[in-house]
Amino acid sequence: MAVLSYSTYDLVNVIKDLAASDPFVSLREPQTESQGLEWVADPQAESLTDHLLMQVRLSNWTSKNKAAVKQLIYNLAADGYLRTGTSELLDQTGLSFVELRHAKESLQSLDPCGIGTQDLNECLLIQARQITNFDQVALRILIDQQLELLADPASWSQLNYSRQELTAALASIQTLNPLPASEYVAADSTQYLVPDLIYKVVDQRITVESFQQQIPELIFDEASYTKLKAQTDQQQYFSTQRERYLELKNAINQRHQTMMRLGKYVGHYQHDFLLSLKKEELKPLGLKEVAQALDLAPSTISRAIKDKYIQCQNKIFSLKILFPRQVTDNISQTKIEHELLTLIQTENPARPLTDQQIVALLADQGIHLSRRVIAKYRAKLRIPNSYARKK
Repeated sequence: MAVLSYSTYDLVNVIKDLAASDPFVSLREPQTESQGLEWVADPQAESLTDHLLMQVRLSNWTSKNKAAVKQLIYNLAADGYLRTGTSELLDQTGLSFVELRHAKESLQSLDPCGIGTQDLNECLLIQARQITNFDQVALRILIDQQLELLADPASWSQLNYSRQELTAALASIQTLNPLPASEYVAADSTQYLVPDLIYKVVDQRITVESFQQQIPELIFDEASYTKLKAQTDQQQYFSTQRERYLELKNAINQRHQTMMRLGKYVGHYQHDFLLSLKKEELKPLGLKEVAQALDLAPSTISRAIKDKYIQCQNKIFSLKILFPRQVTDNISQTKIEHELLTLIQTENPARPLTDQQIVALLADQGIHLSRRVIAKYRAKLRIPNSYARKK
């Protein structure tokens, strides 16, 4: 069960640890090269990613939040900014909106200050807030998103500060670092998330394959084991080495079989999503439902999807994305969030939709929710009410 819950990266490390500690075990490396779920350290100097991952490992965050922050680290640009849009990050990570927001806050608490921000203004604002007695006019300009006006003296007349105050504010902001990753070397190698399952689309049919070939194969030297065991009285030591090898090898085989069974079932169930990769096509799916279908315990399914990734149509997703929660009438939480965001994004800014109007529009689509539920979803997605959205 422990091996089933390992990510590909963790499993490879366990295999290598066994090979290093057992004199009779060697590894046959996979034929193709790939990286695990962590970034490969630069042997010459510490990269930004190395520096950030070290802080994540040393933090006292929950394992779930650590995993989420790691995924954001993998999406950082070379200069340290996180420019990937929220929708795309939700698709890639399988996190909820609240979990993603919490992960961003955790990432931005790491060193260097300003890491993981979306733009220059946010980067400088985080740094300014960390400095005692930072120029208050400069801080207010950053809070009000007026950095572009400050950078152009010809626009200073639009700011409600004296020229002397603005000159001092500009000087203070210029002491901040606009490139939080500037002190760290870039990793030379392209890095990859290794999927456990690969879904392939051929003529509207979905097939699933395992990425098992990326895991080093354990090889036991039976001849040396038998010969040396016969020449010593340390029988318990020899038996222990062989048992450890057999236990891990069997666990890896069982992991592979469970992942394939799970992949086939979920692939068939989420067929429409895997064809289109549109989140609104996801159908609600619970752990108990899958456990019953596969005659496994829900805890087994939970371990099987933990820290696992799938590949489909050249994109990599968290396996958890295929398990959206059901809200009502066989409609997933993901679909409701998608439809709500779509309505808000396409509304007339001069006459934004009220919650009651949203209730009516969703009802036309067969999604029957109360106004209170709509308000809760809107709050979860951090969407203001119609009055605050009016422009």
